[in-house]
Amino acid sequence: MEIERQFLVDIIPSLPSGYDSILQGYVSLLPEIRIRAVRPMQGEEKFYLTVKRGAGLVREEWETAISSREFSHLVECLEKNTFFIEKRRYYLPLADGHVAEYNRHSGHLRGFDYVEVEFDNEEEARAFEIPYWFGREVTDDPRFTYGKLARVNGFQLAKMIMSQPPEQWAPYAMVIPDENAAPGAEETEPGEPADGAADGAKDVKDVKDAEDTQDVQTAPDEQQEQLSGAERGREDGHEMTR
Repeated sequence: MEIERQFLVDIIPSLPSGYDSILQGYVSLLPEIRIRAVRPMQGEEKFYLTVKRGAGLVREEWETAISSREFSHLVECLEKNTFFIEKRRYYLPLADGHVAEYNRHSGHLRGFDYVEVEFDNEEEARAFEIPYWFGREVTDDPRFTYGKLARVNGFQLAKMIMSQPPEQWAPYAMVIPDENAAPGAEETEPGEPADGAADGAKDVKDVKDAEDTQDVQTAPDEQQEQLSGAERGREDGHEMTR
């Protein structure tokens, strides 16, 4: 079982000199089957096979160590149209005793920083006080799972970071009834223009059409006046020359 919250980063903290170099890829995205090579600053490189299910705060996780040879074999079986995730992972102790896993990416995610915090239970996770340098939380935004990030390019990633989460994570639109509406009046569905709005739009269109017609009719007269003025200017200039 994995209980974890994930965040984007607003302010880059001071990073320690030590970190783990991580390379991970996905043999499958559904279910999520991941292979990972972890090379610490000091020590031996290790390899893992991980299976994850679910989404959000709590996920099922099964992980086992594998050999270098098994890792190399599974590299040939990666999901089509996915990139390897390349990152450095820094471990930052927090004031409340938790450890923030700060991920700085290279490769196709270069420039993207992402922080994760693991917890022993859900109650502890929900009571967590978010440090000031953490950015927007993306725990419940499936666009920011590593399985999805393995399939995006730099332009798509930038658009995801700048945009708000999809509509299904945003508050639902509410239709507020009009107290002054006549009894029995039908409520308007979200996204559907009210009758008054449609009539108003039609009136605006009629006025615009009339103005366009007037412009078309008067344009020749205005053009004739401009030509006459130009001719008078030439005649005046001719008189002055003489």
